[in-house]
Amino acid sequence: MASAQLTLIDGAAPGGGAEKPRDLSFELQQMSARQIWFLLHRHMKLVASIVIACVVVVLIVQLQLPNRYEATATVQVELNDSTGSNQADATRNQQRVANEARMYRSQALAEQVVRDLNLNRNQAFTHGVQMTVQQAAVQLTKTTRVVSSTDSDFIDITVQSRKAELAARIANRFVDSLQKMRSQRRQTWRNGLSTALDKETRRLAHEVELAERAVADFRRQHLMPMGAGSAEDYQQMNRIAVEAASTAAMSSAMQAQAAGVSRAASMRTVAGATSPALDNLQKQYDDLIRQRSEISVQMGANHPQMQALSAQIAQVSRALVQERASVVATQQTRNDTDAGRERAMALAEANAASARAGQLQAKLNAMTGAAFRNNANLVDLSILDRRAEVARQAYLTTAQRAQTVQSELQTTGVNSTMVSAAAVPLQPVAPAPKKMALAAFVGSSVLAFLIVLGIEMFDNRLRSGDQLRRLFGLRTLAMLPKLEESIGTTIEDNPVTTQPQSLFTEVARNLASEIGELPHQGTSQRVLVTSPLPGDGKSSVALTLAAAAASMGRRAIVVDLDLRRPGPSILRSIQDGSDTPDLIEVLTHAEESRRLIPQAERHVDHDAAEGAAPVALMPVVLSTREQIRNPAAVVQGWQVGRLLDDLRERFDLVVINAPAILAVRDARTLSSLADSTLMVVRWGHTTVEQLRASLQMVNNQVVGAVFNQVDYEDHARRGYGDAVQFYMGSAAYYSDSFPIRQSWTDRVRHVFTRKAA
Repeated sequence: MASAQLTLIDGAAPGGGAEKPRDLSFELQQMSARQIWFLLHRHMKLVASIVIACVVVVLIVQLQLPNRYEATATVQVELNDSTGSNQADATRNQQRVANEARMYRSQALAEQVVRDLNLNRNQAFTHGVQMTVQQAAVQLTKTTRVVSSTDSDFIDITVQSRKAELAARIANRFVDSLQKMRSQRRQTWRNGLSTALDKETRRLAHEVELAERAVADFRRQHLMPMGAGSAEDYQQMNRIAVEAASTAAMSSAMQAQAAGVSRAASMRTVAGATSPALDNLQKQYDDLIRQRSEISVQMGANHPQMQALSAQIAQVSRALVQERASVVATQQTRNDTDAGRERAMALAEANAASARAGQLQAKLNAMTGAAFRNNANLVDLSILDRRAEVARQAYLTTAQRAQTVQSELQTTGVNSTMVSAAAVPLQPVAPAPKKMALAAFVGSSVLAFLIVLGIEMFDNRLRSGDQLRRLFGLRTLAMLPKLEESIGTTIEDNPVTTQPQSLFTEVARNLASEIGELPHQGTSQRVLVTSPLPGDGKSSVALTLAAAAASMGRRAIVVDLDLRRPGPSILRSIQDGSDTPDLIEVLTHAEESRRLIPQAERHVDHDAAEGAAPVALMPVVLSTREQIRNPAAVVQGWQVGRLLDDLRERFDLVVINAPAILAVRDARTLSSLADSTLMVVRWGHTTVEQLRASLQMVNNQVVGAVFNQVDYEDHARRGYGDAVQFYMGSAAYYSDSFPIRQSWTDRVRHVFTRKAA
């Protein structure tokens, strides 16, 4: 049952499948915590070296650094709008606070702080190095940290320096320097903007003057008064026409009035005419009549007084008649005079109205003619008017903008005020050896893990059966352990024969069992053994497979058709020390030469008690003793096929040792003569690209692979999760000397100490 633990057999179907691309992120996600641990354990020395080197370097640097002090000043941002009040728009305020924080981080403000504090000449700041203002500003920017919150208008300015007082002084200077720089820039901007606006206003005023003067000149040249050629002309003509018609009607009315005055003069009466004298005489007359009536009762008619009154009455009556006649004549004369005057005045007004009507009609005719003449100039006048209006509007807009900017410059802006000045720090913030060592340990551990992961992911050398299954769909039939000594120059020296209870022998037997279960024709089986490149150990694997099959009672023979390899090899060495005829002789001579090939014999253990029975069959090796000139002709000849057919009848297993696939084409040619093709992969040496190219050469007809020269201890330490990882737990079953399990303290000591090779 131990053999089942030591032979890695994947569940992939025989015959290589299509290669699957490597997805590194998917592989990392599929790795368990234990696999990650083994991944780090494989490169423990590298990981430990990286971590120790980083931590030591950080500690050395930290211990050599001078003390650094940190001071923090808190600033509040005040946001003013055009009216001088604080803004209430939260979104806009956040943007402005962020802009203010950016100003505190700017190179220009750093230069202003350097100039204000004369830092470029401060030995505590420059550390004795001559610096310009720009260089000192760069250093200040590196040692300054500005932090602002998205939901607050506070900004923290943190400055580091070797001197505690200097750190506090620099942190508290930022606000004043920013206000100073902003004031200077605002004043410069205000002056420049005001100058530009004034210049633009004067230019536009000049353009307005030119435009209006052009309109005036055009009206003067074409006799177009204000409003000429517009609706005002037609309104004026309508007013004049109405006035002319009214004046003509008035003239007719006055003429009719004059005629009526003449007729009315004759119709005036003088009955009511009177005068003061006439009124006085009438009063005297009335008084005399009353007096006569009063005394006529007392006195008779012949009374002298009565007669005197009668004489006075007669005299007054005559005077009254004369006066009334005079008054009537005077009134008649006055009536005639008034009638003549009124008639003359009516005629004069009628003549004046007639003349006025004529003048208005003439003026109306003149204006009508001028209006029709101005129609031809109306388009040009409209263009000039529009130009003048555009220039006027531009001038007014610019003038208003200048006034607005002048007023806004006094109030609008972002200002900062110090709400918490930086205090002089008492404790240094750097260096911090413990903190930095811990950070270096964590960071270097992550870096080491990434480096190890990169090394592992980009390592294209094949070491596990999981790689063959995942990348190529190829089955791993066995993993032959690496031998401390050579496999031997004779069949009897093979470890399968000399060490039947060893781990190597058990793995070889499992390989022979797996090969025996592969499909083949009849009772005999032909297996082709090849590898991507020479030196992968395919000859050793072929010989070991034959020896393991022979030890299990199968008649096995190894036919070495790797005729291109120069120099000695294991199979050639065995051929030289045996009585088996040379391969070339067997192929070129008659059938009697082939009969000289011996049958598989049983090996007797001479160290056993006398009379012991044979314990195992011995495989037969058929190879060449010398290198031939034209190996391609031999391999591709018909004699090879016939030889293999003859050997099928005499042996249960025919192992064909073919040349390396990537070297020559012989393996591809010989694969058609075998029942199965076995690929030998040298553990830790054969790459993914080599195996991929090899499988393409044989059209993926490989049934399985054998890892050769596997370092079991190293493989188990890498933790691939296969059966080899637990081989030390089966040490009691084998005769090998396995390494002793180390305790955790020994492992740690082994990591941090060097051992001799």
